[in-house]
Amino acid sequence: MSNPYSLPLPEPESWTNQAKCGQRYYDEVDKNYKNVYDPDLWFPPRDKALYKPIADKAKAICFGKDGKGECPVRMQCLMFADAEDEVHGIWGGMSHRERNALKRKAKKSGTTLEELAKKASRQP
Repeated sequence: MSNPYSLPLPEPESWTNQAKCGQRYYDEVDKNYKNVYDPDLWFPPRDKALYKPIADKAKAICFGKDGKGECPVRMQCLMFADAEDEVHGIWGGMSHRERNALKRKAKKSGTTLEELAKKASRQP
């Protein structure tokens, strides 16, 4: 028999709350919370001239090339994008095309997307 007075366990904090792309700070002047990074960075425009520099900046933040360390949930983000078949945006430091190429490579080599992505993050 279950205890009618027991409370359900709280949900663990979502990985999205730990992501660098979602970091916020309190602006004392505006008395409001603001994003550390522009959310649009992770969804660059399709315009060829604009896409690469914006996407590269988002990827640099994900991989820690901004001098602030790699995103602590980069792998969860990448795995989420794979599970949800995200076709837009930079997830886990990779574009849709890069994620698809890595998935094909994983399938061909008999390894997992996660294993290959971890190796990719260690390369300069």
